[in-house]
Formats: sequence, structure tokens, C-alpha cells
Amino acid sequence: MTAAQVQRFVFEGLGYQCRIVENPAPRTEPIVIVGGAFQNIYSYRRLEGPWAEAATVISVDLPGSGASDPLPAAYGFDFLSGVLADVLDRLALGKVNLYAVSYGVPVAYHLAQDHPDRVARLALMGAASLYPPEGLRGLRAMADALASADSDDYARRSVAALMAPADRPVRNRAAVTRLLARDMSAITGAAFDRHLASTRRVIDWQGLPPGGITGIPALCFTGEHDTLTRPDLGREAASTIEGSVFTLVRETDHLPALERHREVSQLLLRFFTGQSLEALDFLTPLEHPSAIEKARADFAPLGHQAVRSGAAW
Repeated sequence: MTAAQVQRFVFEGLGYQCRIVENPAPRTEPIVIVGGAFQNIYSYRRLEGPWAEAATVISVDLPGSGASDPLPAAYGFDFLSGVLADVLDRLALGKVNLYAVSYGVPVAYHLAQDHPDRVARLALMGAASLYPPEGLRGLRAMADALASADSDDYARRSVAALMAPADRPVRNRAAVTRLLARDMSAITGAAFDRHLASTRRVIDWQGLPPGGITGIPALCFTGEHDTLTRPDLGREAASTIEGSVFTLVRETDHLPALERHREVSQLLLRFFTGQSLEALDFLTPLEHPSAIEKARADFAPLGHQAVRSGAAW
């Protein structure tokens, strides 16, 4: 494993960067990380140690994120997917293990749908087929605080939107609340516009593209107490990916990688190296939503047929 290096590229006039921790003797395909709306190329350093022992790890600041160029809200997730494809081309990565979080989910989903030959395995954390009304209300409150350049209010609104209510059992709640509030209240100047554009991009998002994904092993998960991308919404998103596995991380909400970072790191290492997830006691039982949806679809015509036959009887 070598020291990390940061490379900067330009796509359609917009600069972006990626951080590369190269493994000269990998056991699996490179792991590419597309983080959440307010994360950057350093956000997953606490998790990446075990990954870097098995693979080359690449974290990406797409335009609008981290230290990359600002991105107006009018640019959609399909554009960001094009930037992600540019990363794979420039680094000549071949197939990759793709890990996307929340805001990064539509980016990775688009890429996997359009270029399934580029993705060895797909892991989506905090996925939703579409954001729910209550989640959008929280995001709009965050946007209002950003538009007013009120960092303290933005911090409060962020905690309320991204974390579960106080009556839900969440690991390390106090520490994560302090961390989130500190980071959000620290933004100044141009960062208000950057965060506002990202938040509006999520608010304006019209949902996952139709057609689903086939031919890629996939894991979808979130926290069992996630109130933004609720478990039922994650399950619905997973049902659009053929053969996908869906599960929840116990005692977490929308921020499992902060609340139980060791467990999430272990989960992803096992998935990306083809190991079983069955024995991980911090997960709820593994589900296969796409198989259930397929069974329902296959059964539906038979059910209609039975009704028609019954009427003839």
C-alpha cells in the first residue's frame, strides 16, 4: 500500500479531484467512493484502512463537492455520472467496486445502469427511489438557512433532517450530533452557495431512472432508524436492482458510517471481497427485494387468469 496522492482533472470545463491510495497487490477490484452532499475525499479515512489492505481505494470530489469547482443546481445527477465515468477512464480502472452514499446514490445508479460493464459490485448506502415529503421538508429548511447565510440555524436544521428523533436508540448519538453541528456551523463565504446548490439538486431530483439495473452484484443498506431515506424507501430502491441484497445497520440512522464506522467498514470489505454477510450481528436479516418483486410480477398474470377462470366456472 502506498501513500495517498490527489489528482485533479477537468470535465466539460469544471474541475474535480480524486484521492488515490494505491495497493500494488490487490485482492479485489479498486474501490471507488462517491460520498454524500457535504462530504469530501477525506470523509472515509476512518473506514478505508481495511479496504486499502485489499484494494486500491479512490475517493472522488465531484464538481460541487469538497475542493472541486462549484456546480450550479441546474446540473443534474446524470451530469455527475458523466464525471464519474470520466474518473474511471482517466485512471484506466477497468471494473470497480462502487460505493455511493446518499447524495452519491443517483450518481452511481446512473453509471451502473448506463455502464454495467464498468462495475464489479455496487454498494449503495442511504438509497431511496424518491425522497419522501417529510424528508424534503427537512431539506428545504436546510436550504432556507443556507439562503439566509445563518450557519447556526443550518447546523440545527441539518441535525434535525439527517438524524433520528431522540427517542430512537442510535449509537454514539451525542458525539455524532456534536460533529455534525460543528461541521455545518463552520461553513462560511462561498461554502453557503456550494451547500445550497447541492441541497437544491437533491430537492429537485425526480427519482431513480426507470429500467433498473441488471448483471451487477449489489448491496443496499441504511440505518434501521433512518428518517430521511427510510428503510421502506431503501427496500424499494433495492427492488429495482436484480439480485440485490438489502439490510439495515442496527442502532443507526442516516449516518451509519459515523455512528458505527468499524461495522460499516467491515460490511463493505466483506461485500467487496465476495465474503458472506450472514454472520454480521449488527445487521438485520438479509433481504432480497428484487426476487420478491419478480415473484409478484410472475404470479400476477396467474392470479388474473384464475379470476377469469373462476368467473367462467
